[in-house]
Amino acid sequence: MTVTRWAVGLCWLCRKPNQPVIFIGPVTVNGVTAPGFACAGCCEWSRRYVSAYTHQLDACPAS
Repeated sequence: MTVTRWAVGLCWLCRKPNQPVIFIGPVTVNGVTAPGFACAGCCEWSRRYVSAYTHQLDACPAS
């Protein structure tokens, strides 16, 4: 299931209910998959985290 629009629901990251969330991808645990959703604040935090991680990888010398 792919949702490209915001809907009201539970953010899987901060666990706040009844707020605008967007589909961020499937989440699989023990072989069972469910759609994951996140609020704007958690989406922004995730973007910053991934960006910092990517910059850290880029700064590492090649092996």
